[in-house]
Amino acid sequence: MRRQKKNLEMICITEHGPALPGAPTPLFFANYRVIPGKINNVRILKGIESNILDADGNTDIPVDFIDSLEIISASLHTPTFKPQTKSINTSAVLGAIANPDIDFICHLGNPTYQLDYEAILQDAKKHNTLIEINNGSFFIRKGSKPNCEWIAKRCKELEIPIIIGSDTHFATDIGDFPYVDKVLDAIDFPDELIINLDYHRLIDYLENKGRLLFADPREYAQELFLKND
Repeated sequence: MRRQKKNLEMICITEHGPALPGAPTPLFFANYRVIPGKINNVRILKGIESNILDADGNTDIPVDFIDSLEIISASLHTPTFKPQTKSINTSAVLGAIANPDIDFICHLGNPTYQLDYEAILQDAKKHNTLIEINNGSFFIRKGSKPNCEWIAKRCKELEIPIIIGSDTHFATDIGDFPYVDKVLDAIDFPDELIINLDYHRLIDYLENKGRLLFADPREYAQELFLKND
């Protein structure tokens, strides 16, 4: 199993939110509850990359099934939020940051959207919202490199925890962060500020927000039959 060969303790599934064309319906996320919390000694963290929909930062998080979500991110995608003025784009991100359900903001380096990065990072620090540095941005969202470098440098200065993402849309990219590594190494980014560099650090962050992690309904069934034995 490839995940095991990469010595990963955990992988995170964050399928796109239902408002994005081609994304799964809300019921897809309800079905997360049947995915085991651990497969072949690899923990499975089930989440969503929700879409920011408007200037107020509203998202398409399927609230009816939010209990199935263990980690929640938000991001700007052109099919669900057309690039607008710098002020409106920034307002949309700030609104998402203020949502306590959202744990981190994805791929802010995308040059398609003009953003006030300083205002966003200051608000992220205030709300304890993580900032993602996205490995896929360096080849999917061309032109992201200088923005990602600036964001990483400023996060270091402000001591804002970040989360690094592979943005895996194909299995070969699972657990690979070659371009993020180059950016962070170049500025000597502190390991302690990379929230998912340590398995327990990320788990503590999510549990402190009240998330119930790695639940498996099979355990409930097992308890029923143990009571009858």
